Amino acid sequence: MVVSANGRNIALLAIAQAIFMTTVNMNIIVTSLVGVVIAPEPWLATLPLSMLFVASMLTTLPASLIMGRFGRKAIFICAAVIGVVACLLLAQATIIESFSLFMAASIMLGVTHGVAQFYRYAAADNADKANKARALSLVLAGGILAAFIGPNLARMTFLAIPDHIYAGCFYAAAVVQAVALLTLPFLRIKTDMPSDVGAPSVPIGTIFRQPFFIAGLISASIGYGVMTFVMTATPLQIVNTEQFGNDSNAIIIQWHVVAMLLPSLITGQLIRRFGVIPILWAGVLFYLAMVTVTLSGDSFWHYLITLILLGLGWNMLFVGGSSIVAQSCTPEQRPRVQGMADLTITFMMAMSSLAAATMHYLYGWQIMILMSIALIAIISISILTAMIRPTPDHMKI
Repeated sequence: MVVSANGRNIALLAIAQAIFMTTVNMNIIVTSLVGVVIAPEPWLATLPLSMLFVASMLTTLPASLIMGRFGRKAIFICAAVIGVVACLLLAQATIIESFSLFMAASIMLGVTHGVAQFYRYAAADNADKANKARALSLVLAGGILAAFIGPNLARMTFLAIPDHIYAGCFYAAAVVQAVALLTLPFLRIKTDMPSDVGAPSVPIGTIFRQPFFIAGLISASIGYGVMTFVMTATPLQIVNTEQFGNDSNAIIIQWHVVAMLLPSLITGQLIRRFGVIPILWAGVLFYLAMVTVTLSGDSFWHYLITLILLGLGWNMLFVGGSSIVAQSCTPEQRPRVQGMADLTITFMMAMSSLAAATMHYLYGWQIMILMSIALIAIISISILTAMIRPTPDHMKI
């Protein structure tokens, strides 16, 4: 059986996505908990994770422009190498209890995170218009495997290094990240971007003023912000406040990630059948259901269902929003449009992660969830505006 070049690329990018998400999942599970131990103040516990997202934010635009000139594959490989080194330094920082080294290593891992955000666009770039959303969602679906590997590997390695809890998790993450170096070199990504990426043929501002594009960008970025805000505080709430233990924390994060990524197997097809706007509304409804469940109780099952609904909402908003971004620009515009879009997304991730520990420390879990309603309202307003204003033909999905 002959496999198409793009099908092969999607499979390789899905594997790379699984590796990337495994590393991210392990960091989400343990980074805040390490921060509680080695940070000079409790409210700084999530600062390393926040700096990871800040570094990711600062990486996205220059990475996109560099990819536009030199191609994606070389940048993907360099970022994977940085990720391996970063995980090794995180382990060392945990052992010697150096908060400054832990911060620096988190920033390095953020560079890898910022570059890996473009795996989905790499697949969409090589797909025809009708299949862009499907290609994008299939790459994200590669992270389903990570939902099981990451949390279980974290649980197996919590105590792998005697007298240094969590250090083994980062060594394991380094090994996982190294596997990406066995897959990325085999990518064959078509390069149809011009050499002069600084002079797009159509003004970028035209795209960014379109209500349909704005709705996609807000859905992807603020939707990601809500998810990051809640997810970052989850280990603090589960392990430190409720004292359900590390295993419960890993289980909840695992099923949260499954809910984030499993729908990606069909989200692209749903967008093709029903259009992107109904999918964005589905994401909003999942988020509102998440708020309702959170306010109804504080058992293990309440937290589990809350994080599952959070994951489902994220998938609808992120895949839907990203498909709008991917569809909205020509090859000449991709470096800037995709770079600016991911800069916005990672900015929201960084700010949400930074705010999570402070808000949790000052106000508690339920007040945090209530705060997210304002962000959900902004998403809803942007979708309504896109429905009222006409959509340009080249942006229709």
